[in-house]
Parts: sequence; C-alpha cells; structure tokens
Amino acid sequence: MNRPYTICYLNVSAEGHIDGSFGKLPEAKPGTAVFRQRWLDMKADAIIYGSVTMVMFTEGWLNELPPSGKTYDRRDYIAPCDVGRYYVVINTKGTIAYSGPYIDQRGRGVHGVIHVLTEDVSDDYLDYLRQKQISYIFCGKQKLDPAMMMEKVYSLFGVKKAIISGGAYADWTLLSHGLIDEIKTMFLPVADGDPNSNTLFRRSEGMEDKPVALKLVSAEIVEGDGLMVTYRAKNARENG
Repeated sequence: MNRPYTICYLNVSAEGHIDGSFGKLPEAKPGTAVFRQRWLDMKADAIIYGSVTMVMFTEGWLNELPPSGKTYDRRDYIAPCDVGRYYVVINTKGTIAYSGPYIDQRGRGVHGVIHVLTEDVSDDYLDYLRQKQISYIFCGKQKLDPAMMMEKVYSLFGVKKAIISGGAYADWTLLSHGLIDEIKTMFLPVADGDPNSNTLFRRSEGMEDKPVALKLVSAEIVEGDGLMVTYRAKNARENG
C-alpha cells in the first residue's frame, strides 16, 4: 500500500503516562525542550490526532448544529489550502468546532485540516466543514478504516511523513493495523502514579487482544536525564 511513513512520537512520564501534571515539574523541562525541537526537526507533512487530543487545538466541542437542509453525497471534499502541512483529525461522527481552515499552535507553524469521517456523519456537519473550508475524507461506513485513511492522506494530500501523538486509542488503532513504522518516546525523569492517566497505547473495548512486537533501534540519554527510546514496529505494512 502507499501511505505516509508514520512515527508515533510522545513525551511521557517514567511509567509511560501521556498526560498529567508531571510535565509541570522543573525536572521535566529539559527533556520536553529536546522533544519539542526534535518534533520540528522531523519536518513531518502531517500530525495525526484523535478527538480528545485534537480538541485542545481547536474551539472545543461543537454544540448542536442547526439543520442545514442540505444533503451531500459521501464523497471526499478537498478544500483550498495554501500550506503543505496538515492536522489529520480522527473524529468520525463530527463533534469538533473550528475557527477556520488553519491551525497555528505551539510554534509548529500554520497547518491545514483534514477531518476524518465515517459515512454515518450528519449532513449538517458536512455543511459546517464546507462553510469553514475544511477538507474531509470518508474512511469507512460506520467504523473507521485506518488503512483507507492513511492511503487517502497520501494520495489526495501528498502526505509522505506523518507524526501521530495521541491519544492512546488513536495510537493503538494505527499500531495494531500495521500503520506505524517507528515509536519514538521521550521518557522524562518524573513519575506521578496517576491511576486515571492513559499510557502510550490503549485499545478500545471489543478490540482484539493482539500484542505487537517491536525492535529496539536506539536508546539515548538526553539533557536533564531524559531518555529517548526508538523502536520499529515489526508488524508495519510494506509501504510503496
């Protein structure tokens, strides 16, 4: 298949938590700075996020939409975009609010948006995305087809390299389908013991219990006692 070379890239606590207050400790700052700089250095064409992570970069959750009175065919919509970088948003039922077609957050530069949907999304939300001039692609009828998603962002938008960075369910979805090539994790010298925090990967209820084997590529101590660990996923699908 033709798809982006995809790197799962995350900044975590010593026990692998991807969210929580641990990042506020001064001991977390040097490793986090290295993590952010290397993010920019990778020069990815797209950043892939699940709904809960992506909503932190947008206008939040969308309130109920007024009826548009329009009906749309379930065809992909490619909006005009003046930049070659994108956020790929996995939000299949259409619940995220946007201020416009571009997002510029955390010093990463301006990105367009590719919203990933399933065909059971409402016409009202399709009309909303069109009014915002936001591209959308259909990847499954009622359930996400992650392989279709990756093929479409490659073929329709020219995305050759992508970073996925949460949430845990989105990370596992791609990993379990052989769509992640590398896992690069910055372990910070902090721990929080939070029983409610997500770890690197989490499968949704009902997903098959099928662990994925990894191959260690490197382990590097970085400034401030952080540890950058890189694995290759042994189940990665052949690309190209």
